[in-house]
Amino acid sequence: NNNNNNNNNKIQPFAPAMKRIAQCHFTGNGIHRTLTKTDQKIAIQWLATAYSLAKDLDAAYELAQIYEHSLHGVEIDIYAAAEWSLKAAQGGHLEAMADYAMCCELGCGRDVSDEEALNWYMKAANAGHVAANYCVGEAFEEARGVPQSDEEACLWYFKAAKQGDEDSKRALKRLHDIARIVLPGVANLLAV
Repeated sequence: NNNNNNNNNKIQPFAPAMKRIAQCHFTGNGIHRTLTKTDQKIAIQWLATAYSLAKDLDAAYELAQIYEHSLHGVEIDIYAAAEWSLKAAQGGHLEAMADYAMCCELGCGRDVSDEEALNWYMKAANAGHVAANYCVGEAFEEARGVPQSDEEACLWYFKAAKQGDEDSKRALKRLHDIARIVLPGVANLLAV
């Protein structure tokens, strides 16, 4: 019986606290000394721990952003940014899926792969990422990772245009002759 209590009282990792400690080391809030590179490393370790122990996808995505944009004075590392984006994307983080797709498309921190980029853009689009719909449409229009299909491109552009994506609206206007056949009533959306 005592053994059951020990299992129920097992300490669970608490990601919000880990992320807060990381922020303290990045900003100096609550640290009564001059911040150093060691504080950056400690902060990064706390975010990595929030991901590894508590599976906090926002912590993984935050690490990707820190490495990609040199946040908090951390040196840019596109390989680390791609790695952390992938971890967050694999867990279902919406922005990370789109970001990792772009890494695949452009070869940032990894090899270029149109097929893998399209796969991640489609996952993001199907999960509700508006701009990813445009990227899928663009892949079909430009035959990147798939056979060229203006019709399929129009369908993906339309999904994003319905949600206000201006790039997709412009693409549909450019492909108007095809769009009006594939998508009856598209002129109403575009005010053409």
